[in-house]
Amino acid sequence: MKKKNNIEFSCLMSVYYKENPDYLKQAIDSIINQTLLPNEFVIVEDGKLTDELEKVLKEYEKKYPWIRIIKYKENRGLGVALHDGVLECKYPYIARMDSDDISVPDRFEKQIEYLEEHPDVDCLGTNMTEYDETMKNVVCQKKVPKYHEEIYEYLKKRNPMNHPTVIYKKEKVLQANNYEDYPYFEDYYLWAKMIKNGCVFYNIQEELYNFRAGSSMINRRGGKQYLNCIKRFQLDLNRLEIVDKKTCKLNIVKRYIVALLPNNLRGMLYKTFLRKKVKQ
Repeated sequence: MKKKNNIEFSCLMSVYYKENPDYLKQAIDSIINQTLLPNEFVIVEDGKLTDELEKVLKEYEKKYPWIRIIKYKENRGLGVALHDGVLECKYPYIARMDSDDISVPDRFEKQIEYLEEHPDVDCLGTNMTEYDETMKNVVCQKKVPKYHEEIYEYLKKRNPMNHPTVIYKKEKVLQANNYEDYPYFEDYYLWAKMIKNGCVFYNIQEELYNFRAGSSMINRRGGKQYLNCIKRFQLDLNRLEIVDKKTCKLNIVKRYIVALLPNNLRGMLYKTFLRKKVKQ
C-alpha cells in the first residue's frame, strides 16, 4: 500500500528524441512504484519525439491521471526544458528524475521524511550507484559531500550534487532565476546561484538512485564546445565570488587537460580517481 504524502511535491523529467523507449519505461516505472508517490509527475517533451517514445508517454498518461505531459515543438536543450518544467510544477517541492535512470523504491519516502524533519534544507540530494548501459553491471558509486559547509567547499572544485537525485523547494529555485540555457552545467550553475542566495544544501549518504552511465556520458565531456562551456562556467563562479581568480584559472587548466584526453583515458580517469569502486 502506497503511503500518503505529508509534503506535497512534483516529480520533473525532461525527454528528447534520442532517448531509448525501454529505458524511458524503466525510469517511469521506478517513479510509479515508489513507496511514496509524488502528487504529480511532470514530463517535458523537449521537441518532437519518435513515434516509439510518444507511444510510451501516451500509455502512461492515459493510465495515470497524475502524470502530465508538457509538449514543446522544438528541442531547446535541457536547461530551457527544466526551466519551463519548474514553472509548470504545481507543488512547493520538486523532485528531479532523468529519463533513462532508476530511482530506488524508497527514494522519495526517505527524502521527504528528511525534509519534514529539516524544513531549513532547500535542496536535498543523495549518493548514487553508476551502472553500465544495461543496468546489470555496477561500475562505481558517486558519493557527494554530506553537510552544507562541505558542499559549499566542494562546489569550488566539482559539482557537489547528483542532479537527478535532488528534491528542492520551487520557491528557492525561482529566486535564483531558475535553470538557464547553460549546456553541460545547467544544474551546477543553479546550485551556485542558490548557495549564493543563502540556500541550505544537504546530501543523504545512501545510494537511492541508479544512474545509467555508459560511454556516451564520458564522450560528452570533451570537444571544443565543452571547453568553451568550462571557461564560461568558471568565470561565472568567479563573478559570483565563489572562487577567486587564481582558483578560477587553475580549475580551467585542470578541466581542459581532462577534456582534451582521448575518451578511453578520460573514462579511466573518472573511474579511478573521481568515483568509488564497488566490489561485485
